[in-house]
Amino acid sequence: MPVRNADLRHALRRTRILGAALLFTAAMPLLSSAPVHAASPKGTGSGFDDMRLAHIAVPGLHNAYEQSKSNRLTKELDKGAHLLELDVYSTYGGDGGWVVSHADPLFNENNCTYSIGSGTLTTTVRNGSLRTCLDNLKDWSDSHPGHDPIYIKLELKWGFRSNAGMGPTELDQLIRKHLGADKVFKPSDMLAGRYPDLDAAAKADAWPTWKELRGKFVLYPITGMIENRLAGYQLDNLSTAQEYAEHVRDLAAEGRLDQAMMWPDMHPGSGGGDPRDIYDPSLRPWFVMFDAQATSWMSWDMSWYCANHYLTAQTAAESVAPALDDTNPDPAAATERVRYLAEENHSSATTFDWTDVPGVFTVWPRNC
Repeated sequence: MPVRNADLRHALRRTRILGAALLFTAAMPLLSSAPVHAASPKGTGSGFDDMRLAHIAVPGLHNAYEQSKSNRLTKELDKGAHLLELDVYSTYGGDGGWVVSHADPLFNENNCTYSIGSGTLTTTVRNGSLRTCLDNLKDWSDSHPGHDPIYIKLELKWGFRSNAGMGPTELDQLIRKHLGADKVFKPSDMLAGRYPDLDAAAKADAWPTWKELRGKFVLYPITGMIENRLAGYQLDNLSTAQEYAEHVRDLAAEGRLDQAMMWPDMHPGSGGGDPRDIYDPSLRPWFVMFDAQATSWMSWDMSWYCANHYLTAQTAAESVAPALDDTNPDPAAATERVRYLAEENHSSATTFDWTDVPGVFTVWPRNC
């Protein structure tokens, strides 16, 4: 396939990022209503079946890949998590080159599992790449037909690296190959030939119903922490948010939007007005999902997001005042925190680090 000018431009912008990011990573330690629970069995969210996605609030797990949380990635789905967050590094190139780890960009460290050997000598091991994590999600989905919709949030720690074959196109291809396009709710599914862009569709509340999304995953990438720090040092001037939105916009212009497997996402900035104004007008209508800390969302007016039926992810629920213990909170207080952010603060997805707290993995109406 011929290389597009946009791809060349993006590659040139990123030629020095990997080396800088590796140094930066090494230095990081020195820098300062009718709730529903389980996601897995068929029909568990039947109380929401006729509600559209933008009117439902789900619970999710921050850094769900960490071995301290679970011995396998999909275990939390069985408990009722409806969002799993993965930290991803675009390190080596190729299908197996997307490293899933918190702080080590060179080696996988996670609870995504794969088998080696055969017969009685078969052994299951952890620490797979993103490819393995997607395989695990597909296997879980196949064994739980009709499961509730599940969000997958990918924090691209230092962003894409198109010059190394690790750009938006390659990540879409990886998802299509290992999770399957038939299991993904894609931007093209939202437009369905009726709307010119995602903004128009969202404002029309054209989101599918919960029932229509059964068996599906909703994936979105966010700009990573290292990438944000690099941008502060003028070492990266193309965020994951912008790069993936440009990718989606360009695919739509070429009539190939069905190739996009994820939803563009951006940080709402200061929370006032339309945060998309920082981008070129041609890019703005492709953002209908916004992700930020719950503490920030608490101080912002949510009416604009609700009126336009945009999705809002609110992270680190435990940090909202009064702060709760991030691993062993009072169960009643933790459950109330999730409910409040869902029903009162209109979160589409609320994430936290709690894994064994009764009641927190509850689906709520968003009241939005």
